Amino acid sequence: MDLTTSRCWVEISLDALVSNCRVLHQLLPPGCRLMNILKANAYGHGAIPAARVLEQSFPDDWIGVACLSEALELRQAGIRQEILILGYTPPEAAPLLAAENITQTLLSPDYTARLAACAVEAGAAVPCHLKLDTGMTRIGYPCCDASFTDTVENAVAAYRTPGLRISGIFTHFSSSYSHEPEDDAYTQAQFDRFLRLCQALEERGIQPGLRHCCNSPATVNSPEYALDMCRVGTVLYGLLPDTAMLHPSAFQPVMTWKARVAMVRQVAAGTPVSYSRQAVTQRDTMLAVVSAGDADGYPRQLTNLGRVRIHGRVCPVVGRVCMDMFMVDVTDCPEVSVDDEVLLLGGSGDEAVPCQWLYKPLGLGPSAISCNIRSRVPRIYRGL
Repeated sequence: MDLTTSRCWVEISLDALVSNCRVLHQLLPPGCRLMNILKANAYGHGAIPAARVLEQSFPDDWIGVACLSEALELRQAGIRQEILILGYTPPEAAPLLAAENITQTLLSPDYTARLAACAVEAGAAVPCHLKLDTGMTRIGYPCCDASFTDTVENAVAAYRTPGLRISGIFTHFSSSYSHEPEDDAYTQAQFDRFLRLCQALEERGIQPGLRHCCNSPATVNSPEYALDMCRVGTVLYGLLPDTAMLHPSAFQPVMTWKARVAMVRQVAAGTPVSYSRQAVTQRDTMLAVVSAGDADGYPRQLTNLGRVRIHGRVCPVVGRVCMDMFMVDVTDCPEVSVDDEVLLLGGSGDEAVPCQWLYKPLGLGPSAISCNIRSRVPRIYRGL
């Protein structure tokens, strides 16, 4: 791709992706495996390119996706690693799951029965992992005290159900991004419920298979929860906030998002800027028009809140973010000119635009930014 003709683009460092995965492997206790979460197009980074380089470097890793279409896209691209669908798949797809060796999450006893019936009817055996709800209150077999006995019986029945091959069991921590005492206690309680049910299965003569409950922050901070496999998403892409890490680690942002200066203009104090006059200049101001906007994935909610870098200097967003462009104040950066690069996200050191600048003012998480960079923004892959 010719960057001289690009108004807005994303650069993906495959070297940084592999480096982050290597750091994660070094954090794992002996015998523990890694599941790389590639859902939502690898958090906006490109699932197929990410899967290819990760499979080449770490062939024994698993892949996690959200849905059947994401799993099939990887299979059709030639990816042969084990894939776990973390969410719902219509039970009627049982023959396809079996044929493509795609592991399906068992969401509930009812779902398990429906999936098994479709598998048996097709003469197939679907690979599965059993999901336990230990406190997320989302999908999974309920695993709190009031439901524990029933869940043990339902889990035993699932492992013995014809048409299914259960090779693992997992849960998801709801509060491991925080280390306030009450959040740490809740995570520990979820872990204890999970282990209790795994032990109950073993007492009934059933080996649970691969046990996994750690997400990104738990993988980085809590090796005591690692068990047989850890699932990593935000940290794999260098997006885990520093506040979620108890110890500094050498994770690098994989994504760099850039645009160009489309125009530079001088306006007087008191000049309204952009739609609805949500900003009025307080001084004589030099404005730069940036060639990215809401339709590219730069959130409109960053109106008067966003920050970018041009020539390494911080330039604040002025006025409402438009569909295809927005304005920034470059009064204190007089060397800015048309066609200069504008750093929207990424970079390193003191000249970076951390993801927190985009998501924190909005009360969101990092994946809400990277996943929402639109398809019209080309991805350029570098390294390896």
